[in-house]
Parts: sequence; structure tokens; C-alpha cells
Amino acid sequence: MTAGARYTLRTKFAILFGAFAFVVGALICSITYVSYRDSMLEHYGKYALGAATLAASILDPDELLRYAATLERDERYSVIEYELGRIRESLGVKYLYVQMPISGAEYIYLFDIYAPDEPGGTDTSLGTRGDYDENFETAKRAMSTGKPTRELDITHSVYGYLASAYVPISREDEPPFAYVGADISMNYILGFLTRYMAFIVSATSVVMALCFTALFLLVRRSVVNPIHAIAGKTSEFTRRVSDEKFEALQIRANDEIGDLAASINRMFEEIRDFASRLAEETARRERAQSELDMARGIQEGVLPKVFPPFRDFPKVEVFASMNPAKGVGGDFYDFFIVGGDSIAIVIADTSGKGVPAALFMMVARILIKNRALLGDEPHELLESVNRQLCQDNDAGMFVTVFVGIFDTKLKTLKYANAGHNPPLILRGGRAEWLPVEPGMALGVMENISFVAQDMEFGERGLLLLYTDGVTEAMNGSGELFDESRLLELMTGIASGTEEMSAKDAVEAVNAAVLDFSGGAEQADDVTVLALRERV
Repeated sequence: MTAGARYTLRTKFAILFGAFAFVVGALICSITYVSYRDSMLEHYGKYALGAATLAASILDPDELLRYAATLERDERYSVIEYELGRIRESLGVKYLYVQMPISGAEYIYLFDIYAPDEPGGTDTSLGTRGDYDENFETAKRAMSTGKPTRELDITHSVYGYLASAYVPISREDEPPFAYVGADISMNYILGFLTRYMAFIVSATSVVMALCFTALFLLVRRSVVNPIHAIAGKTSEFTRRVSDEKFEALQIRANDEIGDLAASINRMFEEIRDFASRLAEETARRERAQSELDMARGIQEGVLPKVFPPFRDFPKVEVFASMNPAKGVGGDFYDFFIVGGDSIAIVIADTSGKGVPAALFMMVARILIKNRALLGDEPHELLESVNRQLCQDNDAGMFVTVFVGIFDTKLKTLKYANAGHNPPLILRGGRAEWLPVEPGMALGVMENISFVAQDMEFGERGLLLLYTDGVTEAMNGSGELFDESRLLELMTGIASGTEEMSAKDAVEAVNAAVLDFSGGAEQADDVTVLALRERV
């Protein structure tokens, strides 16, 4: 059988039933042969024993002893020989003989009767000596026990394939001194057995062939054909799952096959219902995904992307990036000129995901920019925007915000924080957290105040703003990037011999987060903004 060979159920059942019929037939024939052979041997054993017993009944022990002593034939010897010949011929015995042991290894013939046409070659006349071998174990047992053999002694010798029976001869109250042996040709028995077994094998073959054919036809009709129909209908169903004209299985068997067909028909109906619902759900998801993609596009489209952004302030560098997660997030950044000499920078993170977060982000961004352009200080700006966001905020959304206004002439930074992550400031070869009051996120509670803060920015300073997508980035082991790694990264940048641009700082943070995550799925937007004052 070649690898990958495929056989149909009909072929497999035919092979199985054929093997079963062969094994059962062989078993029946073997048991019949052994049983009948034992019966035949028992029957012919009794027959041979009867012939030996009949021969012993006409023998006179005294006469036998006289012939053994004189080794001379007389008229009486010829009469006895004739009578033994008639017994042999009438009973169909091949050899009929009388032997007398003279030692444990030798015996002499007293009589040996066989057919005249039997091939000779060995002298077995009166007084001829013979040697005992393994073929005479049963004869020795008969002599030692003084009882006739109860079973045939089957031997192969120069005389042929024989079955022998022995009857010991003794005078009254004396141990046996001789025995009569009767040999039947096993070829005759085997020939009879062969003819009988030929009949048995033929009859068994016919019966098993009929049983095999009937069983195979029954299995093919009740099992193979229905399974073939089920397989074909199942294959057809996979191609026509949405075809309303598809016909169910038409199997009416009142058995397990019928139950299977009914179950498969129910499965067809359930799969068709599921496929219909799946198509509707897929269409709905595609529409939702399309809306999310549109929202993502709008979200990313409103973010400033022109760098460098301020041609009127060549010594001020601003660079920002947002790497969105799979869903639409609420991160945003912004920067713009206010009051002619100042630059406003904003970074924020809206609660939640999806379209609601994107809409809330858009509203917050517009409100923050409008208030900044009207000249509000950072803390005033946050207070005003918070009041507006708290109105009709039934969804309970909020946004963390950091707002800074950098005066390009005075080199000062005014800022206020509404629950956002504290920025990092790099200057003088060091990196440290910008001192900020934590504040409360916008949209949580009306009429709250925010702390106004300011600082001397200094020459060559770099301010780094970020969202929690940076510090809460996670690797495959569940570890967070956290603030300590960010501080360590920026400390290395600050202590470097070369001055790093705002763009290089942002890209360094993004690269470090990506390397730390090691391919783990990004759970939140990663947004980074850097402001740098050059000499």
C-alpha cells in the first residue's frame, strides 16, 4: 500500500468482510479437521485394536512359546498363519504380526502377515530379530502394563506411515511375553480425511460467500450509501450555503443513520442562519470600521504636521508625533503662536476610546485653542474650558491636559496642568521632572481652580511632553516602560556631548518604547512633543 492511498468505504468493507469470512472459514475448517481427525483416529484405533484382539484370541500362548524356543515351522504354524491372514484381509489391516521381546533392545518375529504384493526387502520370518527404536514405545508400554493400547501409535518407518495397536499375550497369572500388533495405513485415513475436508471447505466457502455477499449488500445499503450521500450533500452545502434552493438530505432510515441525517439537516439550517447573521454582523462591523477609520483620519488630520512650524522663530524647535493604537484614541497635541511673540504648546489625553473619545478630543482641542488665542493665561484657560466641558457631559468623559506658553523674548514658560503626566526638562546636562501641580482632569467637576506656574526656560533647554501611552507601554512579560526608564533615557540624552534636536528627542523616545515592547500589541496611543530653544 502506497503512502497516502485512499480507499472508499465500499472497498474497506469488502476487505474487512473478506478477511472476516476467510478467518472464520479457516477457523471452522481447522476445528472441523482436528475434531474429525481425532474422531477418525479413535474409530480406527478401536478397529485396529479389535483386529489385534481377534488375532490374539486364536493364538495359544504355549504354542507361541514352543515356536519361540524351536524356531521351527510345522503344519499347525501354517494353519495359524492362514487364520491370521484371513483376519488381516477381512478387516483391511495392512500388517498383522506377533513379536516377542528377547531383551530391552531386541525382539523376534513369531508371525508377520502382510499382503503378497506388499513390497518387501526385510526378512520377517519366524525367529527373525529386530531392534527396538522410538516407534515401539507404545508396544513396550503394553508389555509393561499387560493391557491393550487405548490409542493408536502413529509412526513413520521403512514400512510406511502407519497407525498401530498392540495387545499383549500371556499365560494365565503370568506377565506378558509377546504381543500382537495390527497396523493400519494412515494414507487410507488421510485420504478419507482429505475427501471429507474438501467437502467441508467447499461447503464452508459457499456459505461464507453467501453470508459475505448478504452482509456486504446490507452494509452498503444501510451504511455506505447513506454516508456517501451525506458526504456529497455536505460538500455541496459548502458551495451553496446561501442558496435557498438547496435541498436537504433525503434519508428515511429508522436507525442511527437516519438520526445522523436528521441532525445534519438541522446543522445545515443552523449554519445557514448563522451565515446570514454573520453576513449582517460583518456588514455592520465593516460600516463601524469605516466610521472608525474616518474618525482616525479626522483625528490625525487636525494635528499639526508641518515641521519646522514657525518660520518667524528660527531658534525655537517644535516637533511632535502620535503613534495611534488600533482603535481611535483620544490623545492630541497642538502648538500655535499667541500674542505675536509667544508659542502655546498643548498635550492631552481623553478618557475612553473610539468615536466618542475622538469627538470629545475635538471639542476640547477647539476650546483650548480658542481660549489661548483670546489671551487667557494657562490656568485661566483650563478653568474656562473645564466649565464648558462639564456642561451636558452626560457620558462622564474627561481629558487630562498640560498647557504651556513659551515667551520667545523673555525665554520664560508659563504653564498649568490638569491631571496630566509631568513633563521633563533637559538643561545644563541634566534631565529632571518639571515641577507641576497635578490638578484635576477637565470635565470632572465645575468651578475648580488651577495653579499658575512659570519657569526660566534658559538657553539650549528642551521640554519633553508625553502621554501615558509612553510610560504605560507594556512588553510581553507584562512589565511597564514606566517613568524611571523615561527619565533614564532622557538623562542619557541630556548628558551627551552633542546637542539633540527636538525631532531627535521625540524619535529616541518612540524607538525606546518600540524596542521595550518587543512586538507586543500597542494598547494606547503614544504621543510625544518636544520644544527646544537654540542659541
